[in-house]
Amino acid sequence: MPIRTGQEYLESLRSDDRAIYIDGERIKDVTKDKRTCMAAETMAELLDMQHDPKFSNKLTYTSPVSGDKVGITHLQCRSKEDIIARNDAIKIWMDATCGMLGRSPDYKNVMWAAYAAAADIFDRDVFKGAQNVRNYHEYVRENDSLMTHVLVNPQIDRSVPAHLQESDVVTRIVKETDEGVVVKGARMVATLCAMADEIVVMPAASRWPADVKVDKDEFSFGAAIPVSTPGLKFICRPSFSNINSDQVADYPFTLRYDESDGLAIFDNVLIPWERLFIHRDNEFDGEVTEKGQIFPHMVMQSVVRSTAKAEFMMALTFAIARMTKIDQHPAVQVVLAETIAIAEFTNTCRIAAEADAFETEHGIYSPGVSHLQTWMAMFWKMYNRQCEILNTLAAGGMVAAPSVDELAGEMKEIVETYFQAANADSETRTRLLRLAFDSSLSSFAGRQRLYEQYYLGDPNRTQSLWTRTYDKDSHIERIHNMLDDIKQRYEN
Repeated sequence: MPIRTGQEYLESLRSDDRAIYIDGERIKDVTKDKRTCMAAETMAELLDMQHDPKFSNKLTYTSPVSGDKVGITHLQCRSKEDIIARNDAIKIWMDATCGMLGRSPDYKNVMWAAYAAAADIFDRDVFKGAQNVRNYHEYVRENDSLMTHVLVNPQIDRSVPAHLQESDVVTRIVKETDEGVVVKGARMVATLCAMADEIVVMPAASRWPADVKVDKDEFSFGAAIPVSTPGLKFICRPSFSNINSDQVADYPFTLRYDESDGLAIFDNVLIPWERLFIHRDNEFDGEVTEKGQIFPHMVMQSVVRSTAKAEFMMALTFAIARMTKIDQHPAVQVVLAETIAIAEFTNTCRIAAEADAFETEHGIYSPGVSHLQTWMAMFWKMYNRQCEILNTLAAGGMVAAPSVDELAGEMKEIVETYFQAANADSETRTRLLRLAFDSSLSSFAGRQRLYEQYYLGDPNRTQSLWTRTYDKDSHIERIHNMLDDIKQRYEN
């Protein structure tokens, strides 16, 4: 099956029976409900771009199985050039959405392509999952499926590992049948659950301390199933869009890019054996992420996405500053230089990671890790700073910006007179300020900032790990060698 059109994707959402709950009710049709419909349309637009002659050659490649066009973000990169081509495709999608979609289809695509390349690691003594991993990669590639995932146990008692808790909340295997395993419990956070076709359930990168003996294996499994699987339910946070105006210009991101975030509830869900990748293998839980070498590909996608995001925030800040001519002041030029530097930093991390790409033991190329770790340590702080700069320069004008509807209301003439700026008429100024508000100050914007900080894990833990694994000894040795050299040359 070749790449899907947006319409085919939307029809598939209408035809299944997914259980999405928001505001105490089940959403009957995510393609029509106000809280989800425009985000679904955004995903459809991304799929349609694969058919657009302007982008098709960069967004697709020829399937090694069917000969049809499939999404290039499923590609298992065999060279540096492949990594660059895949990143170029990601950038096209990210530019189209200003980098505001954390769970665009490419995010999981690059992760599962890496897992499939490393499929042999899933053939364990307790369960042979390698072929299932390869088959699933082929399935999502050939069906152009959108995936989400859940990796983390619910926040119940973080002072002890999940397997030592008495709570029945954590997802676990409760039964095994000829058809597969039955699981019950919860996992978080299923971003894109309202719009995804498939959900992947894998162990978190960090499960529990290494010195803690794990003696319960019912918590150990990895699998993928359709979002519409019977018994699978999602309880989502309130939508940011359902309380806002229908005027897209007032909330251009909130209405179109609210991906939804939900707690996945597995209520005696049957997972077929052919959809299982890990089964009752506690030791492998803590090893699969590292051995699968998915992390560099996942972070690489994020670096490309953040480049588009940082460039957009920079461009919007330029427009806001020029609107009232504050960009002529040296003090403002200094903070504009700062937002330029942030955008250039993200792009530099991308270029460096591509340049240092290397062939892995699994036969595919992986981007240079140190540049990705540098980005992880810094970007979430930088993005917060870009929002802060935009808030500072837009200032009170952003707080008092009227709805775009006022431009056609009974106060039209007054608005045209009193809401203009030196370099913008009232309509342009209003639209700019509404965009700035939704980008940096709205509920949607607050979620974006929290997402950047935590979606790759607790930054304190990831940076602590980087420090522990970094080659510090050679650098310390350099300092002591310098001191010894000074002593020998000048003190004898």
